[in-house]
Amino acid sequence: MRITIHRGTEQIGGCVTEYEHKGWRLFVDYGEQLPGTVKSDKLLGIEGLTKGELSKSALLITHYHSDHIGRIEDLSPELPIYIGKIARDIQEYVSEHKRFVDPEGLTVVERLKCANTFVPGEAFKFGPFTVIPVTIDHSAFDAYAFRIETDGVSTFHTGDFRTHGFRSGKLPAVIEKYIGKVDYMVCEATNAGRPDATAETEHELQKRFEQAFRDNKYNIVYLSSTNIDRLFALYHAALKFRRPFYVDGYQRHIMDIVTQRDSMWGKSSLYNYGKYEPKTLQRDGDDFRVIPEFEKFLEEQGYVLIARASKRFDDLIAKMPGEPKKRYLSSWTGCLNPNSEAYNPALVASLSQGFEYMHTSGHCDMASLEFLVEILSPKAVIPIHTDNAEAFAKHLSDRWPVIHLKDGESINPIGGQYTDGTYAEIIAINKPTDEHKVIANDGGCKWWSLDNRHVGYFGKWNDATNMLQAISYAPKRLLGYNIEDEEDMSPFYVVAYDHNFKRITEYEWESHAPGEGNFQEMDWLKPGDKVLAVIRDFDAVIPCEIIGPLSEEFLKAEKEADEMCPFTYEEIKEEMWDWDWDKVIVRPLVRLADEYKSMPEQMLVQRVDIYPYREFDL
Repeated sequence: MRITIHRGTEQIGGCVTEYEHKGWRLFVDYGEQLPGTVKSDKLLGIEGLTKGELSKSALLITHYHSDHIGRIEDLSPELPIYIGKIARDIQEYVSEHKRFVDPEGLTVVERLKCANTFVPGEAFKFGPFTVIPVTIDHSAFDAYAFRIETDGVSTFHTGDFRTHGFRSGKLPAVIEKYIGKVDYMVCEATNAGRPDATAETEHELQKRFEQAFRDNKYNIVYLSSTNIDRLFALYHAALKFRRPFYVDGYQRHIMDIVTQRDSMWGKSSLYNYGKYEPKTLQRDGDDFRVIPEFEKFLEEQGYVLIARASKRFDDLIAKMPGEPKKRYLSSWTGCLNPNSEAYNPALVASLSQGFEYMHTSGHCDMASLEFLVEILSPKAVIPIHTDNAEAFAKHLSDRWPVIHLKDGESINPIGGQYTDGTYAEIIAINKPTDEHKVIANDGGCKWWSLDNRHVGYFGKWNDATNMLQAISYAPKRLLGYNIEDEEDMSPFYVVAYDHNFKRITEYEWESHAPGEGNFQEMDWLKPGDKVLAVIRDFDAVIPCEIIGPLSEEFLKAEKEADEMCPFTYEEIKEEMWDWDWDKVIVRPLVRLADEYKSMPEQMLVQRVDIYPYREFDL
């Protein structure tokens, strides 16, 4: 499965990701680039999406925010689109509403009317792909992540998500039931530049609004019309203290889409109206109607008004009784910054009399993101939807390999079910564990436990090298890399690289047995050298002294020392493969033992498992 990030490795929003196998293509999201982004071509030239053959392509939409869905009007009607049912209904209504000021809205409506919807947790097929959509918590309602699998390779595409919303608590159970472990994770990293930030939960924010509505009689809140969870939280906070909750007809219709649909959310008290439903503002032409009875009721009862930055709302608020009027901003503050392309002078004017900022992010903090990675346990993580991939890698890469792609770059792993392929491995060290005890230490040397990460199988050698060169992992603990090309399920061509990806050792299947041309090949190794050897039987990295190449004399001595061995030396020699002869005799400077075995004073190590000696300070 080839995974390509067409856009999103160096910017928040406007992401486009492609999953391809044998000419079949699944794309995830095709949205607007956010204000302030250095714009690339608005219409990307992507085969199977914006041009070329479309019969084997489809587009998955994670949610209805414009930076994820906003350019679907550019796409051919022949391209199938998949989206959540309520998300589709909300976006269809929003686009229909906006079409009077934005003619492209009508095209979006037409596209959405033909869109396919799916059922959360139920797998569906598209060509060779199996897709499992699961609901996730985000500031857009009915948002989804996708498990995408083909050819034995699985990926979890997170979309935008958070773990501090009302619906976040069930995420671990959802992952366990529907997703399980995956090979790769394509992950939003919006807050990578704020790794120490922790987000206030939606429940905590709702409690603060309850306090505010109790203490203040006249309340005006500015927020996104499609931030469904926040809207209903404010409604219930107002209801608790019997503050009438006012919205315009547009906002009320969006809320009704959620409450009146037969969906999985119907049982939640959050998404149902209480004893007093939201009150809909009445229109008088282009303005809201304000009559004496309305004014008197508001003055007596107080109110919570959900407002938007517009002259119509400003005029209404000026006529509404009650002083002081308490204003709140419950959305991103970037639109208040005059130096930002997102600057909204109308909102600044509406808030000019002062406001209290009460908001929490729609995106996860880095600690929560790491928790999700722990559950999914991928071979590697690809960050997207970020303007700081380096910060993401710095935060996460000590525990998980992070693949830092540029826009347009790909990885191309294959499934492990193939008998022949190219295997890519990261070799790192870690602190010693208590599974082994030291039985000898020549000179107080340090030793390390082995931390090796298999990051994938590949059909081509270059795919493996490109993957490893794009990975950040454990920079303070990194020993090197290993790429192995297998034939007939045995090593055929193996290269070891140091931590700077410099080639240090090469093995090729041929002529390593006694009497053949490559017998006792040593390459850069010399007797007496101090090296670091990967001792795989002990999952350890041990400082060793090079004694020399494998010899028949050494093998015979080992055979004679093993009284339990039922085979003759000639029988042992007959069974040895070319790979078995490419070993080096070393003297471990630290000798370990466990419950079943102990290191001898001299032992054999595969030549490609030996690295130049260097110190580590963990």
